[in-house]
Amino acid sequence: MTLSNGVLSRVFLIAVAAVMALPVVATAIDAFAAEWAHTLLPTGYTTEYFMTVVGDPRFIAAMGRSLTVAAAALAIATVLIVPAIVSAHIYWPALDRWFARLVILPYAVPAIVLVVGYLRVFSNPPLQINGTPLVLVLVYVPVCFPMFYISVKNSLRGLAIDDLLNAGRLVGANDAVILRRVVLPCILPGIMIAVVLNFAILFSEFVYAKMLVGGNFETLQLYMYAQRNLSGRITSVIVLIYFILLLLMTLVSLRLAETERAQR
Repeated sequence: MTLSNGVLSRVFLIAVAAVMALPVVATAIDAFAAEWAHTLLPTGYTTEYFMTVVGDPRFIAAMGRSLTVAAAALAIATVLIVPAIVSAHIYWPALDRWFARLVILPYAVPAIVLVVGYLRVFSNPPLQINGTPLVLVLVYVPVCFPMFYISVKNSLRGLAIDDLLNAGRLVGANDAVILRRVVLPCILPGIMIAVVLNFAILFSEFVYAKMLVGGNFETLQLYMYAQRNLSGRITSVIVLIYFILLLLMTLVSLRLAETERAQR
């Protein structure tokens, strides 16, 4: 019975993984398909569309802008949000409960409503920065909060924080040293996961970029939107590059987290 349940569980997981991977595989095939209309698989393959996208200076510029804005927002969010979550978890439980409530805010309030608020806030002095990359960086930082909170909080729940702090204090270490040398390495994988998930969200974000900067600062999603009427193959190539970039970032982040934990 146990063997049967194990086989069924494995088959189920493989089936789920196959269903989830199918759109990615189809997108990758479409990106290199020469003609794909009335057959199950393309009748031929070509790199023409891939080279067209990669060789487009406008695409390279849009990719660079998206990477820059996402990296800047993630850096600010990590520096501000992670210490706040750790401090609230350890020292201010009442604040931590408010954090738990705020997690749903970016999902409960439609993005278009938030955009209207941001337009009013950033359209008047001294924060008159609408249409500039800075406004995207600032509005992306709150978007990162839910993923950071969920990932870091789950990591913290698996640690005996009070025991670690008490043990460190007994040997003369202050809380800052304990948090930096013990707690932070333990929750680093959770932080890395949050960074990757937030990067995926920010890199593919469209509403804020369209409404707040528009054509003044063309990101990758705005570039894809502008190319929508040219060819579906072009869109598939852009999405495939996005998937590859996200995969590489995930692998690098997990590798860095494992290396950091091993060194500690």
